[in-house]
Amino acid sequence: MRQKEQLLLKLKNQNEQLNDYAHLVSHDLKSSLRSLSALLTWVKEDCAEKIGEESVCNLNLMEEKIEKMDKFLEDIINYSEIGGTSLKTNTIDINVKVNKIINSIDIPKNIKVVIKGKLPVLKADARRLRQVFQNLISNAVNFNDKEVGLVEVAVKENEDFYTFSIKDNGQGIPKEYHEKIFNTFTTLGYHEKSTGMGLSIVKRVLDLYGGDIWLESEVLKGTTFYFTLPKNKANEV
Repeated sequence: MRQKEQLLLKLKNQNEQLNDYAHLVSHDLKSSLRSLSALLTWVKEDCAEKIGEESVCNLNLMEEKIEKMDKFLEDIINYSEIGGTSLKTNTIDINVKVNKIINSIDIPKNIKVVIKGKLPVLKADARRLRQVFQNLISNAVNFNDKEVGLVEVAVKENEDFYTFSIKDNGQGIPKEYHEKIFNTFTTLGYHEKSTGMGLSIVKRVLDLYGGDIWLESEVLKGTTFYFTLPKNKANEV
């Protein structure tokens, strides 16, 4: 038994060291990327007329890649921080929180995001819940291929927990990927905003609360993500 405890403690320490290392490296790389992005901006401003339209286009492509890498590093930092610090308790109106997320993300004009019914007021960590809702809603928007896209946010209350749902009428996800997509760095297709980290961040946050996440999906017709928050960890106000 003592040997098992020592092994678990060793694994815990190694995991913390890896998270700290990932956090440190990601911050350093983000700093370098910001400097590179600034240099590209200066080059475009000072030399656009000299280097020609094709070269400016190439610089724009470089900026897009830098932005995606910056988002990727930000997701690594967020992932490494989860569980590293204690959860804070805030009073959160989920209606207000979701509306702020909807207003903050880039939603094409052909896609509508709606809240069905009234969402609860909870006591939980505001930053962590934002990561859950923002990643799920952003995915539902970014991977919606319909001429008229629809994303619906809803909740059902049970005796011991809330079951939230994010439903879309987008591409759908093949059944063989329903478990794999929660693995780190897994993505089902190219999108300029996708890093393959979003759903793994969501799952890790929900694990901290003792919640669960799953999905129902039909290819070409849409996907619904469900996740639970136990009331003893996210108390109703």
